Amino acid sequence: MTEQGEAQPAGRGAAEGAPSRAGTEIPRAERGPASTRVAVLGPGRIGRQIALAFALGGCPVVVLDLKPRPAGEAVAVFEDCCREIERDLRLMTEEEVVSAGDAAAALDRIRTSIAVEEVADCGFVQEALPEVIELKREVFRSLSGRLAPEAVIASTSSTISPSHLVEAVTGADRFLVVHWLNPAHIIPLVEVVPSPKTSEAAVARTLALLDGLGKVPVRCGDSPGFIGPRMQVLLMNEAARLVEEGVATAEDVDRAFKAGMGFRYASVGIFEFIDWGGVDVLYRASRYMANALGDPRFLPARSVEEKMERNELGPKTGRGFFDYAGEGRERFETEKVRALLRQLRRQREA
Repeated sequence: MTEQGEAQPAGRGAAEGAPSRAGTEIPRAERGPASTRVAVLGPGRIGRQIALAFALGGCPVVVLDLKPRPAGEAVAVFEDCCREIERDLRLMTEEEVVSAGDAAAALDRIRTSIAVEEVADCGFVQEALPEVIELKREVFRSLSGRLAPEAVIASTSSTISPSHLVEAVTGADRFLVVHWLNPAHIIPLVEVVPSPKTSEAAVARTLALLDGLGKVPVRCGDSPGFIGPRMQVLLMNEAARLVEEGVATAEDVDRAFKAGMGFRYASVGIFEFIDWGGVDVLYRASRYMANALGDPRFLPARSVEEKMERNELGPKTGRGFFDYAGEGRERFETEKVRALLRQLRRQREA
């Protein structure tokens, strides 16, 4: 990892003791669209993780700190950034997720800088600033005109609609939200959220780039919270209410979640489990809880009520949210049971 710009943080240059990239196997992604030069705007926690994800996929990355700081503070920020990235690479190597050679190569692909001119030759710019609309808009106004016309500009916002940011971008057709889940270098999912002005070409390039990194990009509509954060906000607040109401301690809620839903949903999707458990089970449980707790937020969704009316209850009726006609039920249930058993075996072997 090298550090550039006026701040010139004291540090390791190309990482002290890191083996040379020569002789290491270059990841598959580096030979495809992931060879794109990337700028990450913001050296905070999520920015560091995103930079590492791109570097592991073969992209040369520059992490830019655009916040005016005293020289000593700028040095400290970049040193902390370098330490955290090196630590995460060490942990990935120790857990045998990446080889030592690939870790060293990834580290060599990351630079830090305060020079805004660095964005000029980047094909993909990922903003990773705090969730402050005006701050993001200000940065987009100042930087988007410096970029090549074909460069894609992405915000990593977890909740802000791209429609609320796009007007600050020069070249609105190349702007979209690309939301990474923390920790970004580990979690496979990346949500891709175009605005109404985003071109299909920009979406396709972004999906291909993320796929080349080994991520699982999922396109979703422009709606507050997108997919993950919208579900997660409800879940987190409900967990907090359980503790507030004395139902369980925070420790026991976490233990129950990891051993139950966390275990299940690692192998079974939400809609897959609605079908497998039975749409009718969800419908009745929802109505009971809404009545017992006196809270309408537990009432079943309209689509669940419609499935009940059509007797589309899951594998047992041949259709739920998915189709199980013919041998579909047996195939689905066998696949999911095997997936859960494999997961149980891995957990026991750990």
